Amino acid sequence: MKAIKIFVVDDDPLQLEMITDHLGQFKNYICKTFYKGETMLASLGEKPDIIVLDYNLSSADKDAKKSIDILKAVKSADERIEVIIYSRQDNVEVAMTCMRFGAFDYVVKNPTAFYRMENIIHKIIKQYELVADAERYKRMLSLIGYVILAGAVLAVIAKLSGLDDVFNILDH
Repeated sequence: MKAIKIFVVDDDPLQLEMITDHLGQFKNYICKTFYKGETMLASLGEKPDIIVLDYNLSSADKDAKKSIDILKAVKSADERIEVIIYSRQDNVEVAMTCMRFGAFDYVVKNPTAFYRMENIIHKIIKQYELVADAERYKRMLSLIGYVILAGAVLAVIAKLSGLDDVFNILDH
């Protein structure tokens, strides 16, 4: 299994450390931390698989972009990157707004948040695996279709050129 690159964005250093410590127990997770959404956006070229994004990024820097704007920018750059919004707000409307703009899920900061986040990340990985399997299956079906088409074309050419008698001899 390939390593999963996770960007964690939070302006609270303690939260960053706690999340990365928790996720760091999984050997195939590579976590990179950011204090600002803008800095993370500048690093999207590193192709993260998942982004954990704090909902309130302007608590330390009042000029920081809002998380919804960061979410929109991530989805605009690469819609395949899944974003988990992480927030102290236990508000359904806020969660729905995040989901409307492309968040995979919304996690409320509480005692079970890290385990919930862990489960969501496992779901995202499973989804990525299913998409990869579907792509492989699609390529395999295309290849089989081309082989069948090539066989049919060869049979027609053989029939038109009189070579079909050769095949009849081989059958006897």
